[in-house]
Amino acid sequence: MSIRIVERDDVGRLHYIDIVNDEITVRADTGGSKPLPFAETLSKVFLPAGYPDSVTPDYFRYQVLNALQAFCSSLASLLSSRAVLEGFGVGDPSASATNALLLTVVLDFFSRMTTIVSASLIGTSLIPESKTYRFLADILNDGAIVLETLTPVFVAASKHGLPSLRVPTLCLSASLRSLCGVAAGGSKAAIGLHFATPVNGKGDLGDLSAKDASKETVLALLGMLIGTLIVPRITTPTSTYTMLVVLVSLHLVLNYYGVRGLSLRTLNRQRANILWSTFRETKDVLSPTEVTKHEHIFANSSILKDVTTGQELGSCTFASEGLGSIFATGHGVLLFDVFKTEQYLLWFHRTCIDSSGKKLMGGAPRMHIVLKKGHGALDHLKAWVHAYEVGKLLAEYPKTEDPTMALCVSYASAVEHLPLFLKELAEKTWMVEEGGLVTTLPRKLLVEVDVVSGGEPRKDQ
Repeated sequence: MSIRIVERDDVGRLHYIDIVNDEITVRADTGGSKPLPFAETLSKVFLPAGYPDSVTPDYFRYQVLNALQAFCSSLASLLSSRAVLEGFGVGDPSASATNALLLTVVLDFFSRMTTIVSASLIGTSLIPESKTYRFLADILNDGAIVLETLTPVFVAASKHGLPSLRVPTLCLSASLRSLCGVAAGGSKAAIGLHFATPVNGKGDLGDLSAKDASKETVLALLGMLIGTLIVPRITTPTSTYTMLVVLVSLHLVLNYYGVRGLSLRTLNRQRANILWSTFRETKDVLSPTEVTKHEHIFANSSILKDVTTGQELGSCTFASEGLGSIFATGHGVLLFDVFKTEQYLLWFHRTCIDSSGKKLMGGAPRMHIVLKKGHGALDHLKAWVHAYEVGKLLAEYPKTEDPTMALCVSYASAVEHLPLFLKELAEKTWMVEEGGLVTTLPRKLLVEVDVVSGGEPRKDQ
């Protein structure tokens, strides 16, 4: 009797254990070539366990570009650090340690205050718009590096009777770095979660984050070691600023292509717009990789756009105002009847309707979505595609004047096509339930609608 046992190790190789007449033979399937011990060690140290099955396909490309941009940033940071030390008075006999200490306290104050304010303003947007904020973080970091490198210029200008801008420049730089930290922290967490959730297989977010930290540590150390050889030879302002421009430009280009290539599977407003717009034309849902080709890193997420024609259909915001703020005048119960079974209510901005409140003014509409208590990710998606259908209807029939009728017709169209849309989203591995269309906490939630009909009040929850 013979027994064959097949095992798979943490790097995906198969191991065969044959037991024949109590004799055991072990054989490993290396795919025709045995990996070098050094390469295997590097893989275990710097790549997540189970790679490549434990990460998404775009992981390796992003990590390569991320490594190159981190190296450029490390070299540029050495130039800025030297300039900051000069700004603090290193090499100036008239400078004092007390003044440097006080300046450090001032910079720390601006840094901490920026962290608190920026976290409260953009904290809820970091995960839905992770690609935008990841690239924005690098722009802010490079802005801080440039300002710090220019510090000696401001010091020299003050010696010639010009106003001293050294302290304001360093304060602005500290604020930019803090804002960069907030934007990078939240967006990197979202990107890491994306890498750790492949379609087939299962990743470990903790292990992935730890291995990424190891790579960043090695790259930062390598950048500093090479920088110690290069920076001492860059002594003139011309060579300093030329090197700075080259490094910052490379850093931004590498970051752009790195972030641009991420194929996120969660829905935000821009990706939902792209998916629904193409679905309405082709009856087919694009894959995450295909959506990436249409996606822009910096885009107004409130804009409703026909992807096939490039036409802007209007704009819509989520839970930005309460119902009492967007209603210019009273309206009939028909509007509330349309949404009585939904967890949202859609209406036009007051500037889109005439003084009577019952006639559209024309042009691309501005709309608001008011959420009801108990809303969820599917309700957000339904409200968003409903708003798109309103914009599409008014673009095709610009003479439409009845706002309630426009809502009713577009609502019927959205309800008709939404089930097939959701089914194909699931087939294309989109993560609909994660939610990402609402980027801010709702200022107000619609809890109850009390409609008086025939003398008897009716409450719609």
